[in-house]
Amino acid sequence: MHITHDLHVHTYLSSCCSDKAHQIPREILRIAEEMGTTTIGFSDHLWMNPDVAPSDWYRPQDATQVARLRADLAQIDTPVRTMVGCEADMRAPGAFSITPAFAESLDHVLLACSHFHMRDFVVQPASHAPRDVAEHLLAFFASGVTSGLPTSIAHPFVPLGHIEDLDAIVASISDAEFTDVFGLAAEHGVALEITVDYLPPAPGTGSASFSVETPLRLLTLAKAAGCTFTFGSDAHSPARLRDLPRLAFFAGALGLTEADLHPVVRG
Repeated sequence: MHITHDLHVHTYLSSCCSDKAHQIPREILRIAEEMGTTTIGFSDHLWMNPDVAPSDWYRPQDATQVARLRADLAQIDTPVRTMVGCEADMRAPGAFSITPAFAESLDHVLLACSHFHMRDFVVQPASHAPRDVAEHLLAFFASGVTSGLPTSIAHPFVPLGHIEDLDAIVASISDAEFTDVFGLAAEHGVALEITVDYLPPAPGTGSASFSVETPLRLLTLAKAAGCTFTFGSDAHSPARLRDLPRLAFFAGALGLTEADLHPVVRG
């Protein structure tokens, strides 16, 4: 499968963007056209839920993100299909960064269910033990896919703040438990993102490593449960955009076809 969409691209508007001078819509779309990526989903972080207070980090990232992005895109002539969405977040099961009404105003919503590195804001697992983190992931994921908000779950079962234990955390989740929660995602029409975060880092980078078999196992179970998928680089810099074709490994290993993609990204 030739991957023709990237639904998870951040711009200079996200506070965590690592290259604000170059991660601008015009440059992103230029690179996409060069790569043969025909759809770009802009998915900046934001918080727009008056009933759930944001953290100090999230507070400046509000609906003005979307207005500024749309103004930027209005100045660009490109053959690349552009989708204006967001990467929404969860403070706890049932406590989301956006409302259903706000979700309806966007082309797509990615929902992060595993931002556990925000230790002073996101509700934490009972302990750092792999099974406790796994149960926390399962609870967040089930709440997210049944919320009516997301198009796709961003970097599913990648627990930020606990990546060094990824293999053990995922191994502690049974096939039956995965099948149950992936069945919920399929029932609610929520896709799973196949993310560049699933690619083990190169040796010597200093990043925590894991086996590629770990994400491959959960994706295989998701496909068997009837889930659809989206692809995402989670790019915060231009270099990360160019990692998207590496996800062809998962597409090939899973035997994905166009029919396995969420309708919003099908050609």
